[in-house]
Amino acid sequence: MAALVGWAPAKVVSELSGRVAPEGGAVVPLARPRGREAPSLLRSEGLRGNLAPLVTTYGSTPYADVDPTPLAVGAYVLMFGMMFGDVGHGLLLLVAAVGLYRKRPRWLSRFHRAWPFFVGAGLASMLFGLLYGEFFGPTGVVPVLWVRPLADPLTLLAAALGGGALLLAAAYLLGVVNRWREGGWPATLYSPAGVAGSALFFGLGLALLGWYAKFGWLTVTGGVIAAVGLVLAFTGFYAEAGGGASGTVQATIQLFDAVVRLCANVASFARLAAFGLTHTAIGSIVWGATTGLWAAAPPPRRRFSCWATRWR
Repeated sequence: MAALVGWAPAKVVSELSGRVAPEGGAVVPLARPRGREAPSLLRSEGLRGNLAPLVTTYGSTPYADVDPTPLAVGAYVLMFGMMFGDVGHGLLLLVAAVGLYRKRPRWLSRFHRAWPFFVGAGLASMLFGLLYGEFFGPTGVVPVLWVRPLADPLTLLAAALGGGALLLAAAYLLGVVNRWREGGWPATLYSPAGVAGSALFFGLGLALLGWYAKFGWLTVTGGVIAAVGLVLAFTGFYAEAGGGASGTVQATIQLFDAVVRLCANVASFARLAAFGLTHTAIGSIVWGATTGLWAAAPPPRRRFSCWATRWR
């Protein structure tokens, strides 16, 4: 007798039993092992299967969670385009995507699954290239639809931080859903990736917005929401630490760490503007050097006209 232990979705257990029964087999449901979660069930075929490595590279997705692949791919494309905005470079990425899709040249066939990333990155680069007015650098081939990064870096920095805040907001909302599906209302309410963390994030955002717009009531409202998030997060950390004096100290440290990480996550999106400025600066240097060499080149010698003069 041989036995194989594995995981299967509950809705397919009856189908699995029917398939193994003609061979003399049987499916025996077992109790869930303590401390073990079901493995991730991300699609491995089709377009989403090609995009799944962007998520699995950073870790496995719990079985109960919502598939984060669409959000991860959207964030990846948006960030890449802001850092690599150039219509000409985007066209080159699309050409590379066609080669990967058609497995030409043949040595690229092992990277075939990466073709959707090149398509998304190329299109995003072309879009931001139009916004920046970049076509293999500041060549003037395309107009500036939004801003020149080197001429107005603060606008680009503000856009990067704002886009990062929106991505984090979507991630926090997805985290609330995932915590509910994983552990019900306790995990949802007290987790720093659930309601507690979301309240802290949105509360601080409202407070900053109220301070900038000089709306006192909005600042106070945001502060109250953030304070509620802090209390919920501290309660969750305290219960997880087992209570007592040591639990209080541990919960305080974890709460401080959660606040620092939240602020650092928002500030880290400034790198999008930094990389975008660097890419634009390099393109400007190359283009400036090219036009300078072209203007400094001596005029061609007119040998034919001289020969014609002597012939006459």
